[in-house]
Amino acid sequence: MKNIFIIGVGLIGGSFALDIKKLHPEATIYGIDNNEAHLDEAVKLGVVDHKAVLNDVSKADLVILAIPVDATLNVLPSVLDGIEDDAIVFDAGSTKEDICAAVKKHPKRRNYLAVHPIAGTEYSGPSAAIHGLYHNKTNIICEVEETAFKLQEKALKLFLD
Repeated sequence: MKNIFIIGVGLIGGSFALDIKKLHPEATIYGIDNNEAHLDEAVKLGVVDHKAVLNDVSKADLVILAIPVDATLNVLPSVLDGIEDDAIVFDAGSTKEDICAAVKKHPKRRNYLAVHPIAGTEYSGPSAAIHGLYHNKTNIICEVEETAFKLQEKALKLFLD
């Protein structure tokens, strides 16, 4: 995976970014966040390589949504609209029923994997991102049968490395 976009560059998204950078140093990590100060901080700290906007996801191999569930409900369909057919998208939200329902009939539903990593701390923001937050943690995967198998493999490789 070459171009990785993380929407929400705080603890959850930033920790994914740090671990992906370690596992895949050749990858370029792009951050998207509605808080410009968080984006600036994430770049300054090296959590992400570049700032991006939602329209840029057309270049993505992987998109991770690390934003609240209510925001994911609105953003996920737009992300799916913008990605190429071989890109995988997953979110780190704590509940899945409403999110899965929001994209159930989306033409690119097969590009979405519903996951819930059971990890976190009491801290927030890009400075709270830590290496290894997800190491040896449970990751619940929902509706796996709705995601294209070759795209599942891309995502699962990240979780298992």
